[in-house]
Amino acid sequence: MSIELKIRAALSEPEELEQLYRNNPKSFIKAYRNAFDSDQNSILFRAWQARLEFTAAKTESLSTRDIMVMLLLCFCSGTILKIPDWTHTHNIERFAWMISLIPLTAMFLFTMHMRGWPRKITGYGICCNVITAAVMQITPVEWEDVYTLANFNLPLFIWCLYGFSRTGLADGYKHKRIEFLRFSGEMVIHSGLLFLGGGILLLLTYGLFDLLNIRNDWIIEDLAVYGLASIPLVAAWATDTYSAARKMVPLLARIFSPLLLVLILCYMGAMAWNMPELFKDRSTLLTYNILLLCVLCCAIFTMTGNGERTPGKMETKIISTMIAATVLLDLIGIWAISWRICEYGITANRISVLGSNIVVFGNLVFMGMGCIRHHFGSGSQDDIEDSLAAYLPAYAVWTGFSVIILPWIFRY
Repeated sequence: MSIELKIRAALSEPEELEQLYRNNPKSFIKAYRNAFDSDQNSILFRAWQARLEFTAAKTESLSTRDIMVMLLLCFCSGTILKIPDWTHTHNIERFAWMISLIPLTAMFLFTMHMRGWPRKITGYGICCNVITAAVMQITPVEWEDVYTLANFNLPLFIWCLYGFSRTGLADGYKHKRIEFLRFSGEMVIHSGLLFLGGGILLLLTYGLFDLLNIRNDWIIEDLAVYGLASIPLVAAWATDTYSAARKMVPLLARIFSPLLLVLILCYMGAMAWNMPELFKDRSTLLTYNILLLCVLCCAIFTMTGNGERTPGKMETKIISTMIAATVLLDLIGIWAISWRICEYGITANRISVLGSNIVVFGNLVFMGMGCIRHHFGSGSQDDIEDSLAAYLPAYAVWTGFSVIILPWIFRY
């Protein structure tokens, strides 16, 4: 019996239809329309049509105009980054902010192009990026500490603004924020793949030109800059269009969650054995903060998943235990930073670290409370995601403060 006849025979058996699809997806997709030829207005047909054809529509190739806009933005982004080098600018640190702002702005513009240039969002986004660039340009490089901090927080701030351009404040913005979190994780994977692939290609090209005794310094000095400037834009488009990393991000998070939990418990034991080190050694404090961010990202991507599968009981227990341990660690870290401020005085670095820890602490507490309610049956997965969505503006406020206001408070 052909696949078309099998589909006709199973029209009143949804489970059988699903089994036919899983047994031979390609044949099913080719035959299901003809099988429904007498009933193409039915809800069942429309459901299968949405399921099978929505993805195909989403992965539609770029038009010639889209490709031209993408190439133009990539070229402009790389060219702007090369201007200080071409003009032999001596104070090249003055333009350090361009390394993150220019590629992320190009990414924002291409996203707006693919969405039909919505007037308000495009206007607000361009204004925010221009104001940020102006602030960074007038911030004196001589304020070395705060200037470095501002450049460190700048990509995070621009990413928050980009997230707002994708989510807005309209109905369903909480769901869009969770989608943006998933998008962020997937984009990191795509960016890493593009970086590795592009790096290998450049090294091979460099080696081949070297074998032929052809001048090849421009490959690293020029071509690599254009490639790096293009990665955010191309990665964002690839994530929106193909989302090849959709299942990889939550999978990686679930794999590393137990490993991180073991690491945290070992770290807590080592810290209890040598507590004064956290209060005196800056490098120990820095490692500790990196650990906090890793735990936060791992917890977020595990809990949000990919929208198709919620974490199981064991995963929820692991994440809950990991969050509880990290909250305790964060409290100790805040205590250590506060002690350093009281002992050695207020500095921009210490205020930045303290503020970042407080923001992360708040996020972990919100997540932890949601996990506890979910574990005891008084809450749901949606409640955890809602709390995450509601908390995201805190990062925009803090990174904006660190980029725009903090340098002008300390001025050194």
